[in-house]
Amino acid sequence: MNPYVPFCGVPPGPAELLGRWTFDPVLLAGLAVALAGVLLSTRGAARRHPVLGWALVALLFVSPICAASMALFSARVAQHLLLTLVAAPLLAPLLRSRAPAPIAAATLFAALFWLWHVPGPYALTLQSDLAYWAMHLSLLGAATLLWAGLRTRVQTAPFGSVLALAATASQMTLLSVLLIVSDGLWHPWHALTTAPFGITAMADQALAGAFMWVAGGLIFAVLVAGLVLRMLGPHALSRPPMTPR
Repeated sequence: MNPYVPFCGVPPGPAELLGRWTFDPVLLAGLAVALAGVLLSTRGAARRHPVLGWALVALLFVSPICAASMALFSARVAQHLLLTLVAAPLLAPLLRSRAPAPIAAATLFAALFWLWHVPGPYALTLQSDLAYWAMHLSLLGAATLLWAGLRTRVQTAPFGSVLALAATASQMTLLSVLLIVSDGLWHPWHALTTAPFGITAMADQALAGAFMWVAGGLIFAVLVAGLVLRMLGPHALSRPPMTPR
């Protein structure tokens, strides 16, 4: 029996990484169907953000980022940050009419984000294509629901939206801190995959936590600023300054 090869292939070395593109027929077909859905459900200027979101999703799974995530946990975390904090907000307008309450969406996203980054479920994604896609589709779906809920309800339910934002930021920060300070390796798979890149598995794990904390925090801050402007209304930036009497 042939050994299982993960969806993105065996962990690459630095010399081969840039040549490791993933042109899996099922993946390409799925992306084509998704693009068709985006184009059919949007028109005009409303199409721009969802198409950009689709393009980023395609890049994350077709480009060498996919292969890099097989070797480096930090690359997998970077992939997930781009998926949930960049692609998902861009895709969120597609779910405007189905947007859930922000707190419910934040709870679902937090549960899935933790589930797929702890040892057991994470290891399963390296042993099964089904688990691999369950991870990424559930993360993308939950994140898109979260940002759709926030976009839709930030003006009508500001308290719930702020609470959902705070909870999301807090749980991601907690996970990142645990990755940084842990004295044990969470994912033994990477014990044998990081050396070609000149980094130990423990350093890679700490780097993943740093990405989640710093880069994730910066992206999150930009998103929060956008939501605040949305909450203030379409004329927030054009209002004249108040003059003292």
